[in-house]
Amino acid sequence: MKLPVQSIDRSHLSVISVSATPETDSIREFDDITQIAAQICNVPRAAIWIVDESSQWFRSRVGSEPGSDVSPVSLCSRMIQLGRETTVSQDIRADDRFMRDPLATEEPFIRFFAGVPLIDKDDSVLGVLCVMHTEAWDLSPGQVEALEAAARQLTGRIELRRTAKRLREANRKLKDLSLTDELTGLFNYRGFLLHSEQQLKQFRTRRSSGSLWVMVADMDDLKTINDRYGHFEGSKAIKQAGEIIVNTFRDADIIARPGGDEFTAMMINTIDEVADRLRARLEESLDKYNESSGKPYKIGLSVGLIKVNIDMDLSVDELVQQADEEMYRQKRTRKRLAA
Repeated sequence: MKLPVQSIDRSHLSVISVSATPETDSIREFDDITQIAAQICNVPRAAIWIVDESSQWFRSRVGSEPGSDVSPVSLCSRMIQLGRETTVSQDIRADDRFMRDPLATEEPFIRFFAGVPLIDKDDSVLGVLCVMHTEAWDLSPGQVEALEAAARQLTGRIELRRTAKRLREANRKLKDLSLTDELTGLFNYRGFLLHSEQQLKQFRTRRSSGSLWVMVADMDDLKTINDRYGHFEGSKAIKQAGEIIVNTFRDADIIARPGGDEFTAMMINTIDEVADRLRARLEESLDKYNESSGKPYKIGLSVGLIKVNIDMDLSVDELVQQADEEMYRQKRTRKRLAA
């Protein structure tokens, strides 16, 4: 039976931010979502419950006084145990699923509970967005839809924050490991493998409309530059070639200098037309540089480029080897044309 919608005075309500660790600052966007959830459902209490591999905590609560212990951990946990659908209990005291919960039998004597699970793209539970009332209550279909929409927004924000955290951790690891080339600032081959193997795994396990390509580029006549103008000038040419490659690729692509005059790259989630024009774009960039550099030599690149098919059972090393073989075919062709 539908329960009547009543008006609630929220002038006394406060937003309490609860973080995973005491030193974590309050996150306003989570507080906003809890307050919006309470407003949507016309109830005095709302909370965001977060879980990960090793812990659980409340990110934000509306309607509890600071220092109080009104945290529906058991309600949220029980809800997730019962399934991954939105749960609405008009009166938990009369609901076999929740009637023995301490929040129903002790202060603050919660009666109404509604929760939406936060499910990420990998079908993992990130937590629950829930609303509560000390009176029997109900939600209209529109309120349920709005609460679910708020939960989807919240899930996206949590995923973004966790991705950012993983990137920060990866960056810290990069500082601890020798993964970059000192001359160009690009990844060395070790760094290339670390990141490319992750992207290759995602490409093979997650459906994507984009394609994956691997490139090997070798500088033409670097030995001649070293012999005629010195190794210092040769190093400057290597560095310039790296800059030209970086400016030709996108920020998301993985670019490395394994050593000497060779560069490797992985083009992530691209389209075939873009990859097919890579050689032409590199030639245009090289021509533009050579015309204006004032150097007594020209920088050239022979490029091997292969498309990674999703059913290829090859490692990154093996893909690089295929691109390397293609590069040498291109180099031989360039030499014949120049002769």
